[in-house]
This record gives sequence, C-alpha cells and structure tokens, in this order.
Amino acid sequence: MLFMNTCKKIISLLLVLTLLLGVLVACKDTGGTDPQEPQNPQEPSAHMLDGKRVLFIGNSFTYYGKCVLEKKQSVRTQAERDNDKGYFYELCKQNGAEVSVTNWTWGGHTLEDTFGGSCAADRGCNGVDHLAALTNRSYDYVIIQEGSSVSENIVSVIEEIMAIFKAANPDVKFLCIAQSNHHFQNNTTLLSALKTLEEKGMTIVDWGKLVADIVNGEVSAPGAAEIYNKNSFIVCKSAADGYHPNMLTGYITALFVYCAITGEKAEGQPYAFCDDKSVNSKFDTVDYCNDYYTYNNATTNFPEIFNSDADMKGIQQLIDTYLAAKAYRNY
Repeated sequence: MLFMNTCKKIISLLLVLTLLLGVLVACKDTGGTDPQEPQNPQEPSAHMLDGKRVLFIGNSFTYYGKCVLEKKQSVRTQAERDNDKGYFYELCKQNGAEVSVTNWTWGGHTLEDTFGGSCAADRGCNGVDHLAALTNRSYDYVIIQEGSSVSENIVSVIEEIMAIFKAANPDVKFLCIAQSNHHFQNNTTLLSALKTLEEKGMTIVDWGKLVADIVNGEVSAPGAAEIYNKNSFIVCKSAADGYHPNMLTGYITALFVYCAITGEKAEGQPYAFCDDKSVNSKFDTVDYCNDYYTYNNATTNFPEIFNSDADMKGIQQLIDTYLAAKAYRNY
C-alpha cells in the first residue's frame, strides 16, 4: 500500500512538472511576456502633415491676417522665406504636426509677377525673377492665392505653376484660395474658374464666401455673443484700404486650409494661440489694431471674438458648413 501511494505521488508530481514545462515553453515562444498583454502594441500614428513641406503662394491677402507672416519685399531668397511661423504653422504644431512652411507671398503681386520670370509689380522688385530664387521646388502641398487683378487666362496660369511643382514632386497636392470681398463683391474671373480648377485636381479653399456672407448679413455664427460688421474681419487702414483680412480672418484662412488638407473638422480646433504673444511676438492684437484700424476713428471687435468661446465655436461650425457645401461649384 505504501508503494502504491508513493507511485501515485510521483505520477502527480510528474504531471505538475509537465504542465510547468509547457507553460515555460509557451512563454519562451512569446518572448516571455504576459499572455494578457498585446504582443505588438501599436505606436501612435504620426499626423499626416508631420514632416511635410508646405508652400504658400500669393500676396497680402494671405499675409495680412498672419496665415503666414509678412516679409519685406527685399527679402527674396528661399532660405529667408522658409520656416514661416504664422497661424498655419502654429495650428499644425498644436495638432502634433511639425511642418515646414515656405512663405512665397509678395505684396501687390499677381501670380504672373511671381512666376512669369520677370516681375512687373511696382513694389521695389520690378523685373525680379522670383521663380529663379525658389531653388528647392519639391513640396508636399502648394497653396495658391491670386490677387485682385485676375488674368482672363487664370486657369492656364495656374496650370503652368502646377507643372513647375509636379516636375519636382509628382505627388504634390494643390489648393486654391478664394479670398473675401474683393472677389465676391467684384465677381472676378477667378470665381468662374474655381470649378474648372477643381476638375484639374485642385482643392478649393473657399473661405472668402464665408467672410463675405457674414459681412453682408447673409449668415451668422451660431451662438455668437458679439455683433459682427465689416471691421470684425477686414482692416480699415485708409479710405483706399478696406479689403485686407485681419487676424481673425487670417485664422479662418489657416483653418480652412488645414481642414481642407486633413479632412478634420474645424469645430474644436485650437485658437487660443491667435492672440498669444508668448507663442509668437507677431500675434499682438493691440499693435495690430493700432496699425490697421486708423481710418476715420475705426474700431474693431475681432480681439473680443478671439476671446469668446461661443463666437469661435460658431465660426468654426460655419467653416465646417462651408467646406461641405462647396458653393463655388455654382458660381
């Protein structure tokens, strides 16, 4: 009887040892990790704009509102115009994307002045070949904005510009900005060309329609606490200059472009940086108002709008609505 009991104990011990050996082998096969933990945890996905090169082409309609930051006309080299830290850059940064932004905007210039080989704009750079200075033309995104003077051949002009960048990077994506009152009040040639440009592969950034509609009282921002007028979005610098975008409109421009590229919603995007001098000394609303609201004792409430969560939420909601509506297809 003692022998049988001893045998049973030995057999039980052998079974336990066999089970333990199986567990050890299984752990070895899985790298010794806890079988309840994921074997290959997923790394966080990088933002789609992280590391991308972005080029803004245009004039004061893009830099007045700080979508990109104004450069002097004498600043002409690519090295001096790379690493722009305007609103578009900061919006990307706050969403986790470190982008490289080149600011190829020149006051008073048309696209033909900038890319025609010899500038005809009488702004201190008459005869300059701006294109020759743009030596590294390999960009991931090129955002194009025409001025108030629009060639009847605008589609061909833009196609020629697109070809320049496609030669450097066949995968480059293009966006075309339709800015505010100048085009919508004057019904310029650009508006009728937008649908054609879309058919040729461009994404249309139609922020001008939104601003014009608010200014003209055709829409209002949901839940707005402020009363809007033209000065809420457009500068009032002189009798002749009441059409350039201000800082609020510059943010709207940057956000329109960002959402058009990424497909993200505008509502909920950051904006506190827009008047934060600790982020960038250029984001100074007091200095801006002193410089650009000087005609006939003009005032503006765009700083108050920046500081109203209700107003900014309403404007962001309108941006989402206008991005989805694609009204330019009916111009």
